[in-house]
Parts: sequence; structure tokens; C-alpha cells
Amino acid sequence: MSFAKSVITYFTMIAMLGMNYYGTREAAKLRDDRAKLEKFCVEMLVINGCTTLLAYGLLAIVVFSIPQLNEYKSLLLISSATIVLQGMGMEWLYQGLEEYRYIAARSALFQIVALSAMFIFVRDESDVIPYAIITVMASSGSYMLNFINARQYICLNRNISYEIGKHLKPLLRLFAMAVSIELYTVLDSTMLGFLKGDAAVGLYTAAIKVEKMVNTLILSIGMVLMPRLSFYIGRGEMRKTAQLVKNAYNYIFMLSIPAAVGLFMLSDDIILLFSGNKFVTASCAMRIMIPIVVLIPFSAMTNQQTFIPMGKENLILISTCIGAATNLILNSILIPRYAQNGAAMGTVMAETAVAIVCMINVQRYFDIKEIFKTIWQYCIAALPIPLIVVLMSGWNLYYVIRIILIIIFSSAIYFTILMSLKNPYIREAANVIQYRLAVRKERFHK
Repeated sequence: MSFAKSVITYFTMIAMLGMNYYGTREAAKLRDDRAKLEKFCVEMLVINGCTTLLAYGLLAIVVFSIPQLNEYKSLLLISSATIVLQGMGMEWLYQGLEEYRYIAARSALFQIVALSAMFIFVRDESDVIPYAIITVMASSGSYMLNFINARQYICLNRNISYEIGKHLKPLLRLFAMAVSIELYTVLDSTMLGFLKGDAAVGLYTAAIKVEKMVNTLILSIGMVLMPRLSFYIGRGEMRKTAQLVKNAYNYIFMLSIPAAVGLFMLSDDIILLFSGNKFVTASCAMRIMIPIVVLIPFSAMTNQQTFIPMGKENLILISTCIGAATNLILNSILIPRYAQNGAAMGTVMAETAVAIVCMINVQRYFDIKEIFKTIWQYCIAALPIPLIVVLMSGWNLYYVIRIILIIIFSSAIYFTILMSLKNPYIREAANVIQYRLAVRKERFHK
């Protein structure tokens, strides 16, 4: 399933043509002009309809011309539903308008439905087809609700002259960026499947699964940032832009550094929890890839959430192409010899290369010293985590309970140390939480 999903990712990327980034940025700029926003949405749907047909045509050619893909035809067909669903879902519109409550509620609903279906229909390893259908539903099913709900933003007006061509150049630039990103984020699984088979892909997927989940959680901060940055940049409010960027970087470091330390120390238990006994050997690859818990959020924050709103797609393309080239070369050398561990090494080196280029680029527009000013506090506060893990590992507890307790104790000590160091960002976050709780309490009493 992981191999089929990685193949479909390339064709989904063709169908979307960089629309997620471009659409979010432009929708944020047009949010106050309803007529222009409607016109823009229709233009994006027309382009997406054409690219979706192109993606399906190319997929059919690839599936029927590469013998290795014959046994995956059913899984590829099911997974290909994401190509249509992502386009019609117009997620970029809701992100651009900062409809985060709707996005969260809708996603939670489909995740709950998918999880329930997983327990009902997936009983053993032979239930691959039900698993594939449920996976598509969990990741892309909610886009159907987006399309239905989008009627309030879309109105086809025949009296308007739609301008399709003006969007193609920026879309193609962002598409080139997306291609290079996918090359070094999905290429590892694809190459591993061709060179070492499904067993190695399974171990690699088990190793990277939790790290991807953690990165997604951390990057949710960035999802909020991009439309707001586009809004500020459109109004020329550069002081607010700089402050917002600095805050976002610090919240990312605040979460990613302790997460990396904790995942490294708990890798065996986490593999056991999320993948089972058969994948315990994947813990080595997971430990190798620990740096990406910090590197990916930093790079994504710089490229996708900061430079795209600023219109600096060329800088993004440079860094991602370097990452793609690094990953391709190292995977070709390391995977044949070290299998999933080689893929892990290639991924870390590629992400390191991207992060270095991002750091060089970001200092051209922002005060890098201010951004990294408090990073030492997060490192100091994370130092007790290994000791807590070692001490609690000796407790005679079910491993799931032990993981939960370690997370609770580690988090409490980590944030207590940050408070004692007078970290301005943790204090600001505490004040915001306290204010929101007070507002809710007041509403409740009314």
C-alpha cells in the first residue's frame, strides 16, 4: 500500500500543479474582494480539471507500460481517487480564508469514521483492499464536503472574462518546486520498493511513520501562518511580518527539539506501539532519521510558509533541487547496500542540505540572530528527557502506559524549565491560553 501511495503521489502532484501553495496565497490576498475571489476560484477549477485529465492519462500509460506495477493495479486504482478529490476539495481556498475551525472539525470527523471502519473491516494482512479504501477516505474523503461547501464562494458568471493564462507561469514555478520536494520526500520509498522490495518499504514506513505524524503536528503552526503572512505582505506591513516569522520559528523549535529527543529515546516502544512486533528492527532507521523532526519543520517554515507568501519561489526551487539531487545520489549508493537504513541516511542528508540553504536564504530578509536567540533554552530544557526515560524504563508497567507517563512527566519538566528561564514565547503562549480560558468561562456563566 505504501508503495502504491508513493506512486500516486507523483500524479496527484501533476494534477494539483502547485495549486495548494498558489491558491492559498492568492485567496488570502483576495479575501476582502468577493467578486475577484469567485473569479479566481473558477479559474483554478478550470485549470485543475485539465491537469487532472492529464494526470490520469499519464498514470494509465505508466501502469500499463511498467511490468513491476501490474500486481499493484487494484491498489493504484483505489489510491488514484485522491487525484480527483484533492482537486475538487480546494483546500487552498479554506486555508487562504483561514477557516481553521471548519478544517479541523471536518478532518476530525473523517478520521474518526476511518478509524472506526479500520477496526470493523481490517482484520488481518489479507484485507489490503478495504485498508486502501479506508486510507483514501481518511486522507481525502473530507474534500467532498469542501466541494459542497464551496458553493458559497463559487458562482459561474458568463458575463465575466476569465483569465486562465496569467496563472500558468506562477503555477508552473510552484509545480517545479513541488516536484523537487516530492523527489526527496517520496523518492526514498519508491526507490526502496524497486531496489529492495515490499519488506524494506514496510520497515522504512514503520520507521518514518511517527516522525511524519510529529512533523505534521508541528507544521500545523505554519498552516496558520501562510495566509496571514500573505495578508500582511499584501498590505506592506513588514514589521508585523518579521515578528510573525520570528514567533513561528521559535514555537517550531520549542516543539521539535524535545520531540526529537523523546522519539530517539523511545524508538523501540514507539515502533512496537504503531507497527507491531514484526517491525521492531525498524527502530534503527527511526533513530537515524531523528534529525528530520527538527530539520523538516525549519525548512518547511522557511520555504512553504515564508518565501511563498513573499513570492520568492526561485529561492525555494534552489534549495529543494539541491535536496532532491542529494537524495537521489545518496539513495542510489546507500539503498542497495543498507536497504531501509540507507534510505534513512539519504533522507537525513537531503534534509540537512535543504536546511543549510534555507538558513543562508532566510538571513537575507530576517534577523537570524533574533530567530535563534532563544534556541539554547529549548536545548537546556530538553536535557532531562533522556534521564526521565531511563529512570521510568525500569518501572514494571505496560509499555503504552509507560510511554504516556514519560510524555506527561517530560512535558511538565520541559515547560517548567522554560518558564524558569523566562522564555518569552512560552510565557506568551501561557497568557493566551489563560485569556481564552477566562473568555470561555465568562461565556459559560452567561
